[in-house]
Amino acid sequence: MSDTRSSRISEEEMNKALAKAEKEAEKKDHKKQWIEKMIKSAKTYHKLCPHYDKKSQICFLTLGGTKCTREGRFENCPIFIEDLEKKYNEIVSKGKMLPMDYLDLSHVV
Repeated sequence: MSDTRSSRISEEEMNKALAKAEKEAEKKDHKKQWIEKMIKSAKTYHKLCPHYDKKSQICFLTLGGTKCTREGRFENCPIFIEDLEKKYNEIVSKGKMLPMDYLDLSHVV
């Protein structure tokens, strides 16, 4: 009888852990969807990355002002995506509503 009881406890613990993991996956999924939406919205307004200087070919998101290796394309740019992730975390931590358009992003943060 003690074996069945210990297996029940482990099943309950497993169910709790599974539910917690599903919530975290759902949160990450929502974050990914929002980032994709912001990139799509930015594409409608900008041909090149809004943080890219054409003359000097420098990315303004990097602190050192290093040259952009992607020549201003921001679709799969890890630096641009990382910046959007930071903004997402900042907005969510403040409890504010997420913007639906890239241009609204500057007003919220």
